[in-house]
Amino acid sequence: MSDEKSPRPANWKIAIAAALGVAITSAGIAINLEFNAEINVTPPDAREGWAGPEAVKMAKPVVMGMPDFKIKGAAGDNERKNVRLWTFAKAVNDGEHLKNIPQQVGDCVSWGVRNAVDYLACVQIARGPPASFKPSYAPYFYGISRVQVGGGRLRGDGSVGAWAAEGVRLYGVLDASFNGVPKYSGRVAREWGRKGPPDKFIKEARQFPVKTVAPVRTADQVRDSVCNGYPVTIASDWGGRHDQNLSRKHNRIVFRRSGRWMHQMCVIAYDGQTASEPLFYIINSWGPNAHPQPIDDSPPGGFWVRKQDIEYIVDQRDSFAFSQFVGFPPQELDWRIIGEQNAQVDRIDRGPDRGRRLGRVPRRRVELVDHRTEQAG
Repeated sequence: MSDEKSPRPANWKIAIAAALGVAITSAGIAINLEFNAEINVTPPDAREGWAGPEAVKMAKPVVMGMPDFKIKGAAGDNERKNVRLWTFAKAVNDGEHLKNIPQQVGDCVSWGVRNAVDYLACVQIARGPPASFKPSYAPYFYGISRVQVGGGRLRGDGSVGAWAAEGVRLYGVLDASFNGVPKYSGRVAREWGRKGPPDKFIKEARQFPVKTVAPVRTADQVRDSVCNGYPVTIASDWGGRHDQNLSRKHNRIVFRRSGRWMHQMCVIAYDGQTASEPLFYIINSWGPNAHPQPIDDSPPGGFWVRKQDIEYIVDQRDSFAFSQFVGFPPQELDWRIIGEQNAQVDRIDRGPDRGRRLGRVPRRRVELVDHRTEQAG
């Protein structure tokens, strides 16, 4: 039997096209403009989307109108705490981590906000009356940030953390399962980012705004925010790489600063207790397999970083804490309530009309409207 390989038919272009999601034409291979909603990892050319320092300057008037970040009352000593907001998420999501959907275009700002809003909702649901959790819709945040708040001043992909944070305060949160909301795709994100979301969805979402957003300027403020149940969006040019030595040292996936990502992500955990130095967990939006799989209990698609990395990020002045209250009152995050609350959630009627965003008690309005919201018209 010969070891010589038999000649292959000249269909290699077809095989490559199938793998890459492109089409064959008489002129060769052409890119298919339909976005694949089932991609597992965000392609490298679609992994960024923060508009950068010049856009941050444009957003400065918006930030100046926000309150200063401050934990009202006795904030407690958070330096030695270990708070992981996914504990609440799993409690209200049938024991599963929230799904990490890969962004398909440069709409990372919307996914950072989506993560902040969803984890904020999970904390509220787990600590409050029984309710069911439903994810928010990222293209809505993209549209309102670029059009309703940003005034359509950006060209191409991208947005600013400040515009998106202000957007959820003024224009609220859209339930991804609300009637007529299309499945996420890069095409929808770009269309809404160019035109703004359809009016019918704005009308629905404005009933459920986030009450307070505030800029955070230091790693200690990020820590205090997360330790009281308030996620933080972080936008900057920080880029990272898996550091095996740090990962072995801290027994978890740790990244160090390397390269440049024009990107927004979200901080959902702080650990000043079990590691030899303070660590923060960042959830990314490139899919569950974009980074090494967790070796601790953290959700896939993210990584831990050190305090100096957070300081570098927030120093670029486009990071924001999200609160369901007026201001940022201290919250004692009692992990003992979670088992009881999880049992209560299981008894909720999960029908399509039985819940609402940010506190989905069936047919019960959770008041999240900031008094300033009336100024939006």
